[in-house]
Amino acid sequence: MRRVDKLLRTLSGEAFETPVWTADISYWASANADADPRARAAQNEEGYLGLCDELRCMPYYWYPAFWAHRRVFAEGASVVSESDGIRTTRWTAAGRSIEQVERYSETSSSQAVVKYAVETVEDLGTLVALIEASRLEVTEALSGYARRLETWEKHDGLPSLGLPRSPLSAFINEWAGVRNGTLLLFDEPDLCGELFELLERQERPILERCAADSIPLVHFPDNLTSEVYTSLFDSHMRGFYERRLDLLHRTGVRTAVHLDGTVGGLLPKLIEIGFDAVEAVTPAPVGDLTAASMRDLARSGSTVLWGGVPGAMFAPPYTWRQMERHIRRLLDAWRGIPFVLGVADQVPPDGDIETVRRIAESTAPE
Repeated sequence: MRRVDKLLRTLSGEAFETPVWTADISYWASANADADPRARAAQNEEGYLGLCDELRCMPYYWYPAFWAHRRVFAEGASVVSESDGIRTTRWTAAGRSIEQVERYSETSSSQAVVKYAVETVEDLGTLVALIEASRLEVTEALSGYARRLETWEKHDGLPSLGLPRSPLSAFINEWAGVRNGTLLLFDEPDLCGELFELLERQERPILERCAADSIPLVHFPDNLTSEVYTSLFDSHMRGFYERRLDLLHRTGVRTAVHLDGTVGGLLPKLIEIGFDAVEAVTPAPVGDLTAASMRDLARSGSTVLWGGVPGAMFAPPYTWRQMERHIRRLLDAWRGIPFVLGVADQVPPDGDIETVRRIAESTAPE
C-alpha cells in the first residue's frame, strides 16, 4: 500500500501493524547546507523529496511552500525589514509603528526574537490598526496545491499546508511573546477580543478555499505547549477550533494540529473537540508523558497520535541502541490504535541523519 493512502486511512481511524514514518529533516538540512552535499541538494523542493526517498521517510514537511496565505497591506500601511546580523522589522499603520528585533544564533542555527513588536497597550492598539489595514490572500502553496500534489505523488508524499495560526497562538507566537501576550490578555481583554475576532474573520476565505479545493489534510501550525495554553484553552481557543473544524470536516478536509511542547494538559482537550491528528507529540524521556499515557488518552476519542520520536534522541548523548529501544517500546505502547510515527518535532542540526533511515528499516515489515 502506498504511504499516502495509509496515512489518510490512518487519519480516518484505521490501525496498521506497520505505521507510516515521517521525519521533519528541514532544520537539519538548512543548518548543514554548507557541510553536507545531501543537505545542500535538499535546499530545493525536488532535492528535498529525493533526500526523503533516500532516507525512506514519507515526504510531508516543506516550509518554502507551506503557508496557505500571506498578509497584504492597504495603502497607508506597510512592513519594512532590514537585516545586518540582526533583523529589524517595522510595521506602520495609522501613523504609528511597532518593531520586532530578531537575532540569529550560529550555535543553534536558528533565529530568535529578542524584542517583540507588541509590548504595551499602545502597541496592541497599533497592531489592531495594522490588521484592519490588511487582509489575507491565497498563496501559490494553496492555489497550486493540485499541481504540487502530482509532483509529490511521484515520491509517495503529501505536501503539508499550513493555515493561519489561531488568534491566540498568532498573538503570542508572532507578535507579543508569552509574557507580554499573557499580561495584555488579562489587562486588555476587550482590545484582545477585538483583535482575535478580526483575525478569525480575515482567515475565513482561506478556510473556504481549502474546503472548496478538497485539500486532503491541513495543518494548524499553532506550536502548542500545555504550560502556556492549557488554562487559556476553554476561554480563548475552544470555540475558535470548533468553528474551524466544523467548516473543514463538513467538506471532508482532515486536520492536524502541531503540539510540540508539553502534552498532558492539552491532549485531552484537542481529542475532545475532534482533531483528526495531534502532530509532533513528544513522549518521555524528553516529554512530560510516557507513550503509554498518551495511548490511554487517545483511546478516549478518534484523534490520531502523530510523533513519538523525540528529536533530541537523534543527537548525543543518545545512541542508536537507546533509540532502537525507544522505538520498540513506542510501537508496543501504541499497537492497536491508529498512529503516525514521526519525529517530534525536528531532527536537530547535530543529529545523525542516518538514524532516519535506520528507523525506517527497523519498522519495515519483514
